[in-house]
Amino acid sequence: MKQSNVVDKSIQGRGLLVMQRPFKILFYEKDETPLDLRCIERFIKAFPKSYQNVVERIIMKSERLDKRTFGYNLAELLPSFKMTRAGAFHGLRKKGKLSDPNNVISLCWDQIGEELQELKGYIKANASCTRSRIIADLSPKSRDHVIEVTTKLFEKLNNVCVRSSRVGRVGATKVLFAALPEIALPVDNLEWKQVFKTDKYNVILSTMANEIIAWEKRVHKPLETLSPRAATTLPAIYNILAMAARDLTKAYW
Repeated sequence: MKQSNVVDKSIQGRGLLVMQRPFKILFYEKDETPLDLRCIERFIKAFPKSYQNVVERIIMKSERLDKRTFGYNLAELLPSFKMTRAGAFHGLRKKGKLSDPNNVISLCWDQIGEELQELKGYIKANASCTRSRIIADLSPKSRDHVIEVTTKLFEKLNNVCVRSSRVGRVGATKVLFAALPEIALPVDNLEWKQVFKTDKYNVILSTMANEIIAWEKRVHKPLETLSPRAATTLPAIYNILAMAARDLTKAYW
């Protein structure tokens, strides 16, 4: 159903679609009608293929996580967000040999590596669903625990100092997404300020899970089935829609 408060249009030079003024990511503001299946499919199709290729690779590689995979995924994902041009992740890349001039991989891993692996083990022991659906299909008790632990990891990463810079909240969410794409959501500055309007990462993750569950109940369709990708997760799809909800005239990558 067409809604007057939601506008689909291309952004020149980006080929992206924009959702203006969403009440929620998966629901329209005017009457809380669920976002149409075809609308979501258009957002996914319009998003840059190069970014989606990177996300698909980190999802596959992060199924079993150690420090080497952690570093590879950071070097693979963060350049896609243009976060390696300056700051904590400056110079991080993988072109043949991995380059990490700020030693940020070790600094992050030392802070969260052990707890991250324990969390992975907990998820594996408590999930009876496919990896793509974990954030929605975990029991409420297990989901609350996973979100609580993920938020603690976020807070640790947020405060990691790298030379004269800090990983910060944007970097922290993207590091977590590179390692835990079945749970974590990458959140940029515009999403913090304009879309979610909260400083609490646990609120964002809980809202995401609850929205996905509510949307699927309304439309009787698993959200992940709208992606053509062989490897995807619910946060990966939700991320595309959340990015489309920004005011892209003010966005940077």
